Amino acid sequence: MKKPEPDFLDYMSTVISSLRASERMGTAHVYQSTLNRIKDFIKGTSLSFADITPQWLISFQEHLLRSLLHWNTISTYMRAMRAVYNRAVDAGMAPYRPRLFKGVFTGTKVRVKRALDEQSISRMGQPVEGEVEAGVDTARLMFLLLFVLRGIPFVDIAYMRRCDLQGSLLTYRRRKTGAWLTVRVEPEAMQLIERLKNPDADSPYLFPFISGTGAEAYRQYTNALRRFNYQLKRLEKLMGGGVRLSTYAARHSWATIANFCNFQPELICNAMGHSSVKVTETYFKRYADERIHEMNRSILSTVFRR
Repeated sequence: MKKPEPDFLDYMSTVISSLRASERMGTAHVYQSTLNRIKDFIKGTSLSFADITPQWLISFQEHLLRSLLHWNTISTYMRAMRAVYNRAVDAGMAPYRPRLFKGVFTGTKVRVKRALDEQSISRMGQPVEGEVEAGVDTARLMFLLLFVLRGIPFVDIAYMRRCDLQGSLLTYRRRKTGAWLTVRVEPEAMQLIERLKNPDADSPYLFPFISGTGAEAYRQYTNALRRFNYQLKRLEKLMGGGVRLSTYAARHSWATIANFCNFQPELICNAMGHSSVKVTETYFKRYADERIHEMNRSILSTVFRR
């Protein structure tokens, strides 16, 4: 009897179950969303690995575009598919086909200026004038903590354990990539940690965002993230001056300021736990363009000055 051909959708479902068992709920959520989109496209429940060709991927991308999805969302789905396909190749379930995903978008389009400049970060270090609710000022302090800890993602703060902090060294595993990072906690960061840390001494978590495990911990994290971003938007209005605040703004700000200080992209990449320098450089492109614009303005002012 001929052995049935491996099915991509079945394999992806297995990967999702494995991610959930490993409590990688965020990645599991993205993969599940991708799987749902694929099923909607093919109008079926099976898809062989052989059916996934460059032409099929382009058709899937066009389907996502017709669904009015942003390019970055499409890229997320394509990268999730690519990651699952590569897993299957490593497991011997799918043939290796070089440049299979070459024809579809897997990059990042920067639509909004996310990074704050040095002056805006400095302003964040000062309490907002006037009467401000405690939640808004706590969000300000947490934003600063994300920045001073080398642009640490909020998800890693939320899941941070007390044992991760030993003296002035913070050692943790990134939830997104699995990379291990060690951060020297500078005095500015330690002061913020002391103000923001979990008041429950019996909790294994360093900060008061999560108390459960598994799916419950992920639900608590997403609720905390939603509240944090809501408070940041309120703080944004109070600060004025064109400041755009989000949890990612702290990360982009740290990377961009490091780039402006002429630190090597490879060093910034390692500091942030990125999988490659290409990921880091997506943070810089918009600001490189701005510097080019400034350079051209300077040249024209020199040439045509009166």
